[in-house]
Amino acid sequence: MDMKVKEDQIRELELKVQELRKYKENEKDTEVLMSALSAMQDKTQHLENSLSAETRIKLDLFSALGDAKRQLEIAQGQILQKDQEIKDLKQKIAEVMAVMPSITYSAATSPLSPVSPHYSSKFVETSPSGLDPNASVYQPLKK
Repeated sequence: MDMKVKEDQIRELELKVQELRKYKENEKDTEVLMSALSAMQDKTQHLENSLSAETRIKLDLFSALGDAKRQLEIAQGQILQKDQEIKDLKQKIAEVMAVMPSITYSAATSPLSPVSPHYSSKFVETSPSGLDPNASVYQPLKK
């Protein structure tokens, strides 16, 4: 009877030992899992930081792109305005050329020959002027 009690105690102790071994193995597994979890959390934090930095860079790039587009639109507007000014000036030149008296140039004229005026002679006064061309200062007449 005493033997049987001792054997029962031994079996109970062996069962407890097995449970403790299982517990110890589970504890090792838990440590491994905790270590893996910690590593994954570190990687997650690193990825979040990298993603945040990448997002800031993208926002800066989109902002710069918007600025460049606005500058391009301004430059294109200025080009269109200058093109219109050129067109208007060409039109004015064409109008002036159309009403300007025609002057014929011949190959026989030398560069030193007198040049005919580019204005109509009907507006030029032919009477002699009463002003002295050698006078240094003119004073208005008192009335």
